[in-house]
Amino acid sequence: MRLSEHICLLLNNCFPKVKVAGRESPQAYTEAQYGWAQASYDLYAPFIDMKDKTVLDAGCGPGGKTVFYAEKGCKLIIGIDIDENRLSLAKEFSKHKKIQNTEFYQGSLDSMPFESDTFDIVLLNDVVEHIGRPILIKALAECKRVIKPGGKICLEFPPWTSFGAAHLYDCIYIPWCHILFSDKTLINVIKKLKPEHPTVGNLSYIEHFEELNRITINEFKEMISNLEFKIIVLDYIMILGLKFMRYIPVINKYWTRRVVGVLSK
Repeated sequence: MRLSEHICLLLNNCFPKVKVAGRESPQAYTEAQYGWAQASYDLYAPFIDMKDKTVLDAGCGPGGKTVFYAEKGCKLIIGIDIDENRLSLAKEFSKHKKIQNTEFYQGSLDSMPFESDTFDIVLLNDVVEHIGRPILIKALAECKRVIKPGGKICLEFPPWTSFGAAHLYDCIYIPWCHILFSDKTLINVIKKLKPEHPTVGNLSYIEHFEELNRITINEFKEMISNLEFKIIVLDYIMILGLKFMRYIPVINKYWTRRVVGVLSK
C-alpha cells in the first residue's frame, strides 16, 4: 500500500462516520430524495410558481424530487433520465404516491425529444456535476431550447472545490478529500474500505466518482455566459451559512457548498 493511502486511511479514522439517508435500498433512496426535495424547492420558491405550470425535471433519477414537485400543483411534470433502472423506480414511486400529473422519458439531456418552447420551468437538481463537459454544454443549450420565452431553468450543484464534491461520503469522511489526494489514492482506498452504497444506475461506486466532471464555479459561469443565458440569480450557499466568506479571495471557492442558479433565455 502506498504512503498516501496509509495517510488517507489514518485521516479517515479521525472523522466521524457519516450516515446518509436512503442507503438501505433503491426504494429507500427514492424516499430519501423525496424528503430532500423541500430544501431544493425552498431555494427556487422566491423566483418560480409551479402551480398550473408544465415542468421538466431533467436528470430526474429515481423520481423522488419529481413526485415532490408534482404535488406543488404542476399541470404536468415530466422526468427524463438516461438510466432505465432509475426511471423504473420513478414510475413505481409515482404510482405509489398516487400522482397523476407525471410522465417519465428515457433519453439523453443533450438531445431531448421535446419541441422548442415547451416548458415553463426546467429543473436540474444535482445534475450539472454528473454530465461530461462536451455533453453538459449541449444539455444546457437543450434546456434553453425547450423552455418557453420567460420560462426559467433552476439548478443547483456542488462545485468541484466544495468539501463534499467527490460524492464519496459513504466511505471517505475527509472534507476536500479529492483536493488532498489523487484519484488513484482515493480509488485504492475505496477498494480497501469496500463501502456499501446505493445503486448508482448502471455504474459502480468508483465509476460514479470517475464520471464527475469536476466543474468549478468560474467554469460554469463561463459556460452559461457563452450560451447567452440571462441570469436571474446566481448565488452560493456557504459552509455554516457564513456568507461573508464569499468575499475572501482563494478561500471563497473552497467555502462554497453549492451553486444555485435561476436562468432564462
